[in-house]
Amino acid sequence: MFLTLPTRRLRGARTVLLFLLAAAAMPAAAQSMQCGTFKDASSDTLLRIDSAVDAQRQRAGHAPEPFHLDQTGADITAISLASTGSSTWTLSADGHTLDDGDDHYVRDSEAACRVVPPFAPNSCRADIAGCMGRMVWAGADSWHLWCREGIEAACNRLIEDYRTDARNNWVIDRVMADPSVPSSVAAVCQEDDPAFDAEACRRNDDQERVAAVGTAFSLASQIPDNLPLPDEQLQELAEMCARHPSERFCMAVADALQTAGQAELAQRVLRLACRSGNAPQACTKATSSE
Repeated sequence: MFLTLPTRRLRGARTVLLFLLAAAAMPAAAQSMQCGTFKDASSDTLLRIDSAVDAQRQRAGHAPEPFHLDQTGADITAISLASTGSSTWTLSADGHTLDDGDDHYVRDSEAACRVVPPFAPNSCRADIAGCMGRMVWAGADSWHLWCREGIEAACNRLIEDYRTDARNNWVIDRVMADPSVPSSVAAVCQEDDPAFDAEACRRNDDQERVAAVGTAFSLASQIPDNLPLPDEQLQELAEMCARHPSERFCMAVADALQTAGQAELAQRVLRLACRSGNAPQACTKATSSE
């Protein structure tokens, strides 16, 4: 005698079995990233996850490198706020390991995540990919704004832009002082002068321009390595370092102050960066300068 089941019950059992088999075959849901530290045993490099969007990478003997994080499933896009470079970190299903392709990090400690308020509209971190993509050519106004927001790469760009202006001004001043560069407008270019000749003026301008460019190129190799920046720029940079004491930026500010003869303020900037706890090289330099 064969045992039979009603057709409706068979269909119901089949549906349940198919659902269970499908559920078993589904990949595990991506682990939400937990805050704390991860360590790479081979290099002693430490990753510190501070919030869902903030992390720092600490290599021995170097200042921590800040990152903006954006997690999608198991992949975390990490954008360096210091270099603008990006990489992908892969989080394991159990949340205990992170891999960035070069280093393999294992959870070292746990910590409560810091609550981060929404980024201000039009700020760099509100559109982090676009901001970092424009960082190289954004210009002084944007670098100034983003540096005040605490974006280290923008601070570094800003002081380098000020240095570039100082080098350019040094060359222009010497070109204009060169005896071969006329200090007055040629008669052929003065419309109220009887000698005025538009075509001759054009040729004269071309000749003067070529001479000025040649003089500028001859001076390029003579530009001093360190040129003093204007006092207002130095004051602004020192204030920005006090607000966001990243090592590379503050050391550059200290060098600029030293060049301008403001040794005492340069020393204060180095000590400030050192006290932040994130600037081992600034600490060494501050100690050696005392």
